[in-house]
Amino acid sequence: MNFVADVTGIADINRILRELAPREAKNIMTATVYDITKTVAADAADRTPDDPSTGGADLKSSIKAKRERGTRGTIEATVRVTNINRNYFWRFLEYGQGPDKVEHAMFLKSLEGLRPDIDRIYAEAFVKKLVARLARARKK
Repeated sequence: MNFVADVTGIADINRILRELAPREAKNIMTATVYDITKTVAADAADRTPDDPSTGGADLKSSIKAKRERGTRGTIEATVRVTNINRNYFWRFLEYGQGPDKVEHAMFLKSLEGLRPDIDRIYAEAFVKKLVARLARARKK
């Protein structure tokens, strides 16, 4: 495959993705969606208070991004609380029914903070993955 050194617009990106094949384009998009999900998970973990019963950051370390199996034509990733014991506790913090009676709403606040910058975050993640894939293709 012959790739140009400079990508200057959408037409160049579309041409490159056609040359790389639809499967490779889907892999790039899957990685991009997962990167955005990791951003939300990291922001939610930063907003999460420590568990008062343990005094540790065990809830923060339980918040993870996970790739999901999408349907044909969709790509999915979710943010999950992976520790089963913490799974139940985060709901109380999110909706203000926890021991401190404060609505922390860390997941909602993370999504609201992401929305104004979603185009920039998406473009950065996509370009990073595309550049890495092009570098691999050039080596072949």
